[in-house]
Amino acid sequence: MTPPQFRVLVLDADMISCLSIVRSLAKHHIVCDIAASAGLRKPLTEYSRHVNKVFEHPDPLTEAEAFIDFIGRHLQQHAYDLVIPVTERSLVPLATTDKLAQWTPILAIAPRASLNKVLDKHETMKLAVQCGVSVPSSYAVDSVDGIHGLLPKLNFPVVLKPGRSIPNGGTRKQLSVAYAFSETELLGLGAELLAHGQLLLQEYSQGVGTGIELLADHGEIVYAFQHQRLHEVPLTGGGSCFRKSVALEPVLLAAAGRLIKALQWHGVAMVEFKWQADTGQYALMEINGRFWGSLPLACAAGADFPWLLFQLWVMKQRPPSAHYQDNMYCRKLGNDIYWYEQVIRRSEEPRLFAYPGTWQLLKDALWALHPTRHAFDVQQWRDPLPGLMDLIQIARDYHQRFSGLLYLKWQHKKHRSTAMQKRLAKQLKLANKVLFLCYGNINRSAAAQVLAEKLLANGKLGFNSAGFHGVAGRPADANMVKIAAGQGFDMSHCQSKTVDKTMVSQVDLIFVMEVQQLERLKKEFPETARKTFLLGTLTAEQPDNVEIADPYDKDFAVYETCFKRLASAIRRLGQMA
Repeated sequence: MTPPQFRVLVLDADMISCLSIVRSLAKHHIVCDIAASAGLRKPLTEYSRHVNKVFEHPDPLTEAEAFIDFIGRHLQQHAYDLVIPVTERSLVPLATTDKLAQWTPILAIAPRASLNKVLDKHETMKLAVQCGVSVPSSYAVDSVDGIHGLLPKLNFPVVLKPGRSIPNGGTRKQLSVAYAFSETELLGLGAELLAHGQLLLQEYSQGVGTGIELLADHGEIVYAFQHQRLHEVPLTGGGSCFRKSVALEPVLLAAAGRLIKALQWHGVAMVEFKWQADTGQYALMEINGRFWGSLPLACAAGADFPWLLFQLWVMKQRPPSAHYQDNMYCRKLGNDIYWYEQVIRRSEEPRLFAYPGTWQLLKDALWALHPTRHAFDVQQWRDPLPGLMDLIQIARDYHQRFSGLLYLKWQHKKHRSTAMQKRLAKQLKLANKVLFLCYGNINRSAAAQVLAEKLLANGKLGFNSAGFHGVAGRPADANMVKIAAGQGFDMSHCQSKTVDKTMVSQVDLIFVMEVQQLERLKKEFPETARKTFLLGTLTAEQPDNVEIADPYDKDFAVYETCFKRLASAIRRLGQMA
C-alpha cells in the first residue's frame, strides 16, 4: 500500500477529469490538492471528500505569465511528488516556460519536443505519414490565398482545424473545429481562423470516433485502453458524453504504438481515430498529450490511468498489466441530456450527423439503469456530493433556460403585437434621430446605420449606431464589410462607439437587436424604455423571429443572413417613415 506521505497537485479543477484523478489517487492514500482559476461556479471537484486543499490561480489563457509565476511560488511553498495539468490551457504554459526548470521532474508533462509535435496538428499529420499511419487528405495553409489555391483539390464538406487548439501569442483562446460545405463558407471560416494562426484543411472522414488511451514509458506503450464514442456534443463531433469500453483493436493499437515510439512519448496520451469496423479502414484524427475527457470511463472499466501514471512517474515502476472490462458504459449526465435535446430538436447539420431512431435513443438511455455495466462521470455513491451538486446545477440550468425561453416568447409576442407596431409607427412619424444598438457595434448596428444612411438618404431621419462593448474605435467585422461591399455599401470607415447617457438622450428612437439588449438598455438608462424597439419586428424574412442574432465568429453564411435581414428591416423602416 502506498504510504500516505505522497502528495499531488491536480490543476484544472473545473474539469471532470480532475475529479476522476482525485478519486483514483485517493483510493491509494495519496493526498490530493486541486487548483483552478476563478470561475462563475465552484468546481465540482471541490465538493469531493477526497480533496485536501483548494487553491486559486490566475487564468492561464489570459494571464499566462502570472499563472506560471503563481505555480513557481506555490511549488516553493508546498512539497509535491507530482503536478498534473489536465488541459492544454495549463499544460502549454507550464511546458514552454523555463522558469519552472527545477520542478520539471514532478510536472506530468511529456518532453517538450514530443509535446510540440502533438500540439501542432500539421506536424502530427506529417509524423503519422512517416510512420505509415493512415490520415485524411490534409493541407496546411497560412493565408486565404492559400485556400484559393487549394480549391481545385478539395471535396466538400471540408474540415477546418486550427493548427493549435490554443494558439500561441497574446490572443490565446480555445479554438474549435469547423465544417464548410461550399467555397463561400470555406473562405469565410478560413479567414476567421487564420487570424489566430495556421490552419489545417482536411477531408471529412467517415467512421466511429475511437480512442486508444495509453501510458507510455519513453516511447513504449506499457498499458492501453480503447473506447468508442456513442454521443458527442456538438453532434457533428466534439467531446463525448456517452461512450463504452471496447476490446483493443490490433490495427489501431499498432498505429498508436508507431506514433508513440516515433515521439518517444512519456506519460499519458490519447490517440484518436475514425474507425470503420466493417472495412478495417481508419484515419488518425489527433493526439491528445494529456488526460482526456472520457477518463471516467477508463477508471470505471478498471483502467486506472491516474494510479498507473503515478506508479510510473513517481515510483519509477512500470505498472503490472491488468485487464479492463469491455462494454462498460459511462455518461456525462448534463451534456448527455443536452445531446438528447439537440437530437429531438434536429438542431444539427444532417449532412454530417445521422440521427438515430427512437429505439436506439431509448436503448442508450436505458443503459443508465444497468447495475454493473453503467457509470456516471460525476455521480458516485462513494463520493456523493459532487454528483448531487451536478444534479442541482443541471436543474438550475434547465430552469433558467426554460424560464428565459418563456420570457423571450412573451417579449416576442409583445413586440409583434398590433399595439406595439402602432406605437412605433406613431413615434416614427415624429422622430428626427434614430440610434441602432447592438453589443459590439462592429456588425449589426454598424451595418444598419450604413444601410439606413444610403437607403433612406432622402428622408428627414438622421442615424447613429453604438454598442455596449467598452472598447470604442474598433473597425467593423471584416466579414460584414465584405458582404456589405458586395451589395454596394461601404463599411470600411466604420469605427465602433460605446453607448452612453448623452447619446441616448439625443435620439428619438432606439432600435436594438435582441431582447437582452432591450433589458440592459432599460436597466442602465430607464428613460429609454418608451422609445426602444426591436429592429427584427420590421423584417419580412423570419417574421416570427423578432431578434437579429449576432453573426460574430460564425459561419460566413450567418453573416449573409444577418445582412439580408438588416436590409429588409431598413427598407420597411423607410416605408413606415
